Amino acid sequence: MENKLMIWDIDGTLMHCGGCGRVALNQTFNELFEIDDAFSYAKIGGAMDAVILKDILSMSGISFEHKEKILKKYGQVLEGILAEFENNIILPGIQEILDYVKDSRCTYNTITTSNFEIGARIKLESHDLNSYFPVGGFGDVEREKWDAAKEAIQKTQEYYKVEFKKENIYIIGDTWYDIECAKKLGIQSVAVATGWVEYDVLKKHSPDYIFNDLSHYNQFINIIS
Repeated sequence: MENKLMIWDIDGTLMHCGGCGRVALNQTFNELFEIDDAFSYAKIGGAMDAVILKDILSMSGISFEHKEKILKKYGQVLEGILAEFENNIILPGIQEILDYVKDSRCTYNTITTSNFEIGARIKLESHDLNSYFPVGGFGDVEREKWDAAKEAIQKTQEYYKVEFKKENIYIIGDTWYDIECAKKLGIQSVAVATGWVEYDVLKKHSPDYIFNDLSHYNQFINIIS
C-alpha cells in the first residue's frame, strides 16, 4: 500500500476549547503590560499567531524584544485556563481515527495550525494527544497556513523516512481556509462542520469530502484506507 498522510487542524477540528487561546493572550498582556483586550489590536481572519502577535506589539508600542517572555507567560496562562475549563473537549470520532492511523503501517498523522507551537502542544496535551503528532507546521512564523502545511509534510517525511504522493495527503479542517490550503498544495481536503463555519458555507468552497462531524468515524476511515 502507498503511504498516506493526515494533516490535522486543531481548534474546531480535533478539539474545542472555547476560544481559550484568545482568553490566554488577553490575560497575558494584561498581567505583563496592563493592556486590556489586546486581541482587539489584531487583524484576525485566519492569521498565524505570529502575525497576530506582531499586530498587537506594533499597535501597543511594545518592543519585539519581549516576545519570548510573552510566549512563556502565554503558555503558563493557557495551561491554567485549560485545566479549569469544563468545556475543553475532544470532538466526536477523533480518538478512534487517530488510533487507527497510529496503528496503521503506512498512514501517518501530522499537525498544521495557526497556533504557536507552545500553545498547540499545551492544547493537545490537555487530551493526551501530543504522542500522535511528533512533528507539524505551526504559527510561529509570519506566513500563510499552506506554508505551514508544506513544512508539516516535509518534516513528517523526514521524521518517518517516507514519501507521500499529493493524492495521498489529506488536510482535515473546519474552515474554508483549510480547504483553500489543500487547493493551493494540490492535495485532498476533508471539511468538518465542527467549528464556527456552517456545513453549507464549507460546501460552497468545494472540499473533496465534507462531514457534519466525525462521529461516524468508519466513513472517514473508509476514505483513507
